[in-house]
Formats: sequence, C-alpha cells, structure tokens
Amino acid sequence: MEPKEEAKKLVDKIHLTNKLINYDIAKTIALICVDKINNALQQIPDLQVSGNVLLDQIKHYQEVKQEIIL
Repeated sequence: MEPKEEAKKLVDKIHLTNKLINYDIAKTIALICVDKINNALQQIPDLQVSGNVLLDQIKHYQEVKQEIIL
C-alpha cells in the first residue's frame, strides 16, 4: 500500500472507531502509532543483517508519518 493511502486509512480508522474525537486528534494518535511501529522496527537486533525488507519497512513508515503530518 502506498504511504499516502496507508496514512489516510489509519487516520480514518482511528477517527471512525471513536466518533468522540475530531480528525486532528485522530491524526495525532496515528502519528503516535507510526512512531511506535518505527521504534519497534529499529530495535530489531542486527538491523543491517536483517536485510533490505526491514529497512524498506522503516522507510515506508517514515513516509506514512510524513503523509499524516501533511
């Protein structure tokens, strides 16, 4: 899934799950989630040994974060 599409789906899912929060708060929650995902990926031992797939995932979630911020 493209970062822009994934960012929108994540924010929309958070917003639709709890109608009491507005869209800006949903974006903030989505940013927290993406940061947690990226931090977890970066904690995997021997990051360089794990290969390009892991590095691609880190890059992907960095791009998702940028799309949420926009």
